Amino acid sequence: MKLLFELRPVEHLDASVDYYRGLGLEPLGWPDDETALLGPPGDGATIVLVRDPAEAALGAGGIYSVGDVDLFFEVQSDLDWLVAPTTTALGRYAVFADRTGTCIRILDPAPHLGTSSGYRPELHALAG
Repeated sequence: MKLLFELRPVEHLDASVDYYRGLGLEPLGWPDDETALLGPPGDGATIVLVRDPAEAALGAGGIYSVGDVDLFFEVQSDLDWLVAPTTTALGRYAVFADRTGTCIRILDPAPHLGTSSGYRPELHALAG
């Protein structure tokens, strides 16, 4: 598993984007109206802010690449799956819980997010 970025559930997306801007992160894009990607200037996304009650219930945490979410789900069927593979604005996504109950999010990034090794802002809506 490779860490792609951190997910932070928020109640107020615009205010949260402004807060992280004050910490030096730049908005890189919005896959949908409830999600914002942020990262250091000239670098890839390091944080995803999302306004979603279901994600808030799961808490903050990393999003990891496993190569193929659907195949991982099939091969690792004995894991404690909280969210079966589904398509989201970020890409193909699923969530399982580790032995302590901590959620582990996995993702096949959507093409507009670039590859797992980097975000390509020219393929996504940018902040103005």
